[in-house]
Amino acid sequence: MLTPYQELLLGDVGAPETGYGTPLAGWTGQQPFFKGPPDPSPLGALTPDLALTFVGGVYILLRTKRSITVYRGYESAGLQAPFGKEHLSYIRGLVSQRRPGKPDGLWWTPARPSMKIDNLRLASMHREQHRANSAIKLEWNRLDFYLESELPTGSLIYVGRVAPQQEAAAYGSAKYGGGGYQFRLTDSPERVLRWMRRYVSV
Repeated sequence: MLTPYQELLLGDVGAPETGYGTPLAGWTGQQPFFKGPPDPSPLGALTPDLALTFVGGVYILLRTKRSITVYRGYESAGLQAPFGKEHLSYIRGLVSQRRPGKPDGLWWTPARPSMKIDNLRLASMHREQHRANSAIKLEWNRLDFYLESELPTGSLIYVGRVAPQQEAAAYGSAKYGGGGYQFRLTDSPERVLRWMRRYVSV
Protein backbone atom coordinates (compact mmCIF):
# COMPACT_ATOMS: atom_id res chain seq x y z
CA MET A 1 0.00 0.00 0.00
CA LEU A 2 1.36 3.41 -0.97
CA THR A 3 1.95 6.15 1.58
CA PRO A 4 0.20 9.48 0.90
CA TYR A 5 3.50 11.03 -0.18
CA GLN A 6 4.39 8.19 -2.55
CA GLU A 7 0.94 8.39 -4.11
CA LEU A 8 1.18 12.18 -4.44
CA LEU A 9 4.62 12.06 -6.08
CA LEU A 10 3.53 9.38 -8.55
CA GLY A 11 0.46 11.37 -9.45
CA ASP A 12 2.40 14.61 -9.90
CA VAL A 13 5.26 13.33 -12.07
CA GLY A 14 2.97 11.12 -14.15
CA ALA A 15 0.06 13.55 -14.59
CA PRO A 16 -1.22 13.49 -18.20
CA GLU A 17 -0.94 17.23 -18.86
CA THR A 18 1.55 18.59 -16.34
CA GLY A 19 3.70 15.59 -15.43
CA TYR A 20 7.09 14.64 -16.80
CA GLY A 21 6.50 11.15 -18.13
CA THR A 22 5.47 7.56 -17.52
CA PRO A 23 6.54 6.18 -14.10
CA LEU A 24 8.28 2.82 -14.52
CA ALA A 25 9.29 2.09 -10.93
CA GLY A 26 9.50 3.76 -7.55
CA TRP A 27 11.62 3.22 -4.44
CA THR A 28 11.99 4.43 -0.91
CA GLY A 29 15.71 4.00 -0.44
CA GLN A 30 16.28 0.59 -2.01
CA GLN A 31 12.82 -0.72 -1.17
CA PRO A 32 10.46 -0.81 -4.19
CA PHE A 33 6.94 0.54 -3.71
CA PHE A 34 5.77 0.76 -7.31
CA LYS A 35 6.19 -1.16 -10.55
CA GLY A 36 4.71 0.34 -13.68
CA PRO A 37 4.24 -0.92 -17.23
CA PRO A 38 6.81 -3.36 -18.66
CA ASP A 39 9.95 -1.57 -19.84
CA PRO A 40 13.20 -2.93 -21.26
CA SER A 41 15.31 -0.74 -18.98
CA PRO A 42 17.58 -2.73 -16.63
CA LEU A 43 17.89 0.20 -14.22
CA GLY A 44 17.24 -0.41 -10.55
CA ALA A 45 17.38 1.42 -7.24
CA LEU A 46 19.92 4.16 -6.56
CA THR A 47 22.63 3.73 -3.95
CA PRO A 48 21.69 4.68 -0.37
CA ASP A 49 23.64 7.96 -0.41
CA LEU A 50 21.92 9.11 -3.61
CA ALA A 51 18.49 8.04 -2.36
CA LEU A 52 18.95 10.24 0.71
CA THR A 53 19.07 13.35 -1.49
CA PHE A 54 15.32 12.90 -2.13
CA VAL A 55 12.60 13.79 0.39
CA GLY A 56 11.97 10.70 2.49
CA GLY A 57 14.32 8.77 0.19
CA VAL A 58 11.41 8.51 -2.28
CA TYR A 59 12.17 8.70 -6.00
CA ILE A 60 10.77 7.42 -9.28
CA LEU A 61 12.30 6.15 -12.50
CA LEU A 62 10.34 7.44 -15.46
CA ARG A 63 10.48 7.76 -19.22
CA THR A 64 9.81 11.31 -20.35
CA LYS A 65 6.77 11.89 -22.54
CA ARG A 66 7.80 15.35 -23.75
CA SER A 67 10.91 17.46 -24.07
CA ILE A 68 11.80 19.21 -20.79
CA THR A 69 14.04 22.22 -20.31
CA VAL A 70 16.58 21.50 -17.56
CA TYR A 71 19.22 23.48 -15.67
CA ARG A 72 22.43 22.76 -13.82
CA GLY A 73 24.64 25.08 -11.76
CA TYR A 74 28.40 24.74 -11.43
CA GLU A 75 31.38 26.74 -10.24
CA SER A 76 34.68 27.98 -11.65
CA ALA A 77 37.31 25.26 -11.80
CA GLY A 78 40.53 25.22 -9.78
CA LEU A 79 39.72 27.83 -7.15
CA GLN A 80 42.27 27.79 -4.33
CA ALA A 81 40.14 29.90 -1.99
CA PRO A 82 36.57 29.77 -3.32
CA PHE A 83 35.19 31.94 -0.52
CA GLY A 84 38.35 33.98 0.18
CA LYS A 85 41.37 33.37 2.38
CA GLU A 86 39.58 34.84 5.39
CA HIS A 87 36.84 32.21 5.17
CA LEU A 88 36.82 29.36 7.70
CA SER A 89 36.79 26.80 4.89
CA TYR A 90 40.22 28.06 3.81
CA ILE A 91 41.63 28.66 7.29
CA ARG A 92 40.69 25.14 8.40
CA GLY A 93 42.07 23.54 5.25
CA LEU A 94 38.69 22.27 4.07
CA VAL A 95 38.99 23.47 0.47
CA SER A 96 40.92 20.38 -0.62
CA GLN A 97 38.02 18.20 0.56
CA ARG A 98 35.48 19.96 -1.66
CA ARG A 99 34.23 18.34 -4.85
CA PRO A 100 32.73 21.39 -6.52
CA GLY A 101 29.91 21.23 -9.06
CA LYS A 102 31.08 20.66 -12.64
CA PRO A 103 29.30 21.12 -15.97
CA ASP A 104 29.20 17.40 -16.76
CA GLY A 105 27.28 16.20 -13.71
CA LEU A 106 24.17 13.99 -13.70
CA TRP A 107 22.00 16.17 -11.41
CA TRP A 108 19.70 18.68 -13.13
CA THR A 109 16.49 20.53 -12.30
CA PRO A 110 13.46 21.55 -14.36
CA ALA A 111 13.18 24.76 -12.30
CA ARG A 112 14.51 27.81 -14.14
CA PRO A 113 16.82 29.81 -11.82
CA SER A 114 15.42 33.01 -13.32
CA MET A 115 16.49 35.32 -10.52
CA LYS A 116 20.07 34.29 -11.25
CA ILE A 117 20.23 34.05 -15.02
CA ASP A 118 17.67 36.64 -16.16
CA ASN A 119 19.52 39.53 -14.51
CA LEU A 120 16.42 40.80 -12.73
CA ARG A 121 18.49 42.98 -10.37
CA LEU A 122 16.85 41.54 -7.28
CA ALA A 123 18.34 41.47 -3.80
CA SER A 124 20.62 38.56 -2.93
CA MET A 125 17.96 37.12 -0.59
CA HIS A 126 15.68 36.55 -3.58
CA ARG A 127 18.47 35.39 -5.85
CA GLU A 128 19.37 32.67 -3.35
CA GLN A 129 15.90 31.11 -3.57
CA HIS A 130 17.09 28.64 -6.19
CA ARG A 131 19.86 27.42 -3.87
CA ALA A 132 17.33 26.96 -1.07
CA ASN A 133 14.76 25.10 -3.20
CA SER A 134 17.42 22.81 -4.65
CA ALA A 135 19.26 22.51 -1.29
CA ILE A 136 22.66 23.13 -2.88
CA LYS A 137 25.17 23.68 -0.11
CA LEU A 138 28.00 26.21 -0.47
CA GLU A 139 30.46 23.47 0.38
CA TRP A 140 29.25 21.68 -2.77
CA ASN A 141 28.86 24.45 -5.28
CA ARG A 142 29.26 28.24 -5.60
CA LEU A 143 26.88 28.26 -8.59
CA ASP A 144 29.01 30.64 -10.64
CA PHE A 145 27.44 29.46 -13.89
CA TYR A 146 24.27 27.74 -15.07
CA LEU A 147 23.70 25.46 -18.02
CA GLU A 148 20.37 25.26 -19.78
CA SER A 149 19.52 22.28 -21.97
CA GLU A 150 16.67 20.11 -23.18
CA LEU A 151 15.89 16.59 -22.10
CA PRO A 152 14.40 14.80 -25.12
CA THR A 153 11.20 12.79 -25.20
CA GLY A 154 11.84 9.18 -24.26
CA SER A 155 14.69 9.90 -21.82
CA LEU A 156 15.07 7.76 -18.70
CA ILE A 157 15.52 9.77 -15.49
CA TYR A 158 15.19 9.41 -11.76
CA VAL A 159 12.98 12.14 -10.32
CA GLY A 160 11.87 13.24 -6.88
CA ARG A 161 11.80 16.23 -4.58
CA VAL A 162 15.01 17.54 -3.03
CA ALA A 163 15.64 16.65 0.61
CA PRO A 164 16.59 19.44 3.05
CA GLN A 165 20.29 20.02 3.71
CA GLN A 166 22.34 21.90 6.28
CA GLU A 167 25.73 23.52 5.80
CA ALA A 168 28.68 22.58 7.95
CA ALA A 169 29.60 25.17 10.60
CA ALA A 170 32.60 26.38 8.57
CA TYR A 171 30.20 27.41 5.79
CA GLY A 172 27.72 29.18 8.06
CA SER A 173 25.37 26.39 9.22
CA ALA A 174 22.58 27.59 6.91
CA LYS A 175 19.57 25.32 6.44
CA TYR A 176 18.08 24.77 2.98
CA GLY A 177 14.53 23.50 2.86
CA GLY A 178 14.70 21.85 -0.56
CA GLY A 179 11.39 20.65 -1.96
CA GLY A 180 12.05 21.44 -5.62
CA TYR A 181 12.20 18.69 -8.23
CA GLN A 182 15.55 17.20 -9.12
CA PHE A 183 16.41 14.90 -11.99
CA ARG A 184 19.26 12.40 -12.07
CA LEU A 185 20.25 11.45 -15.58
CA THR A 186 20.87 7.78 -16.31
CA ASP A 187 23.57 8.50 -18.88
CA SER A 188 26.17 11.24 -19.40
CA PRO A 189 24.91 14.70 -20.42
CA GLU A 190 26.83 14.58 -23.71
CA ARG A 191 24.88 11.46 -24.66
CA VAL A 192 21.48 12.58 -23.42
CA LEU A 193 21.28 16.34 -23.97
CA ARG A 194 21.12 17.81 -27.46
CA TRP A 195 22.50 21.28 -26.77
CA MET A 196 23.63 23.51 -23.92
CA ARG A 197 23.51 27.23 -23.25
CA ARG A 198 25.63 28.80 -20.53
CA TYR A 199 24.70 31.70 -18.28
CA VAL A 200 26.88 33.59 -15.82
CA SER A 201 25.26 33.81 -12.40
CA VAL A 202 24.42 37.42 -11.55
